[in-house]
Amino acid sequence: MTTTVTTGQAVAARAVDVWKVYGSGEAQVIALHGVSVELERGHFTAIMGPSGSGKSTLMHTLAGLDSVTRGDVFIGDTKLTGMSDGNLTNLRRTKVGFIFQQFNLLPTLTAEENILLPL
Repeated sequence: MTTTVTTGQAVAARAVDVWKVYGSGEAQVIALHGVSVELERGHFTAIMGPSGSGKSTLMHTLAGLDSVTRGDVFIGDTKLTGMSDGNLTNLRRTKVGFIFQQFNLLPTLTAEENILLPL
């Protein structure tokens, strides 16, 4: 998967030749294989593909929730690759918003209340 935004707009997040490999030997799984993508600030982007194609892995690496085996990941101009856990935590607190599909929502709260809960 290689996608590049070339409109000259600011880039919110980007991956450059990113690989994510789980396990080793016969149990090795290559979740991301040389992926490069730029996500433009202020625009919506859909990441689509079949189950097991690496969509969630890509999102987790772009958000700094998971590290990459090879390549570089950026949020804005900040390089996440090689960042300490403490610095990644601070960056996620100030620069990244998460909307989870279903697993972390409290059913007794409205959508707005679920969003505001961390505040």
